[in-house]
Amino acid sequence: MRDTAVDVIVVEGERHTTVLLSGEMDRMTAPAVRYRLFALACTTDRPLVLDLAGVTFFDAEGLRVVSAAARRCDEAGVGLATVGVRPFAAKMFHILRLHERIPLCSCLEEALWCLLPPTDAELAAWLDG
Repeated sequence: MRDTAVDVIVVEGERHTTVLLSGEMDRMTAPAVRYRLFALACTTDRPLVLDLAGVTFFDAEGLRVVSAAARRCDEAGVGLATVGVRPFAAKMFHILRLHERIPLCSCLEEALWCLLPPTDAELAAWLDG
């Protein structure tokens, strides 16, 4: 029997939280990942960066988890961006137009730029932390 766990490592940065995911995101592993991401979205006031470089497989349920997490982050006023999305998953993000509301970034620095508050006042408040 194959291992059905997705490892979730949360790294708290000074102004953001990075969530490192590794394993296969499928209907077996999605509920646990969804629970963890929803909990983070509801308990943090900092942007989330999902590092998906370690995710070796996405099925539809895995994509739904990322989409639902982005929606939950929007509701909580927390930004979310991704890094390390593999080509097949990136293609699925584009086909489903998820990339229009979930930034697919090539590196952490790009993700942080995507997550900056949109107005000067919000940026100043974010920097004052």
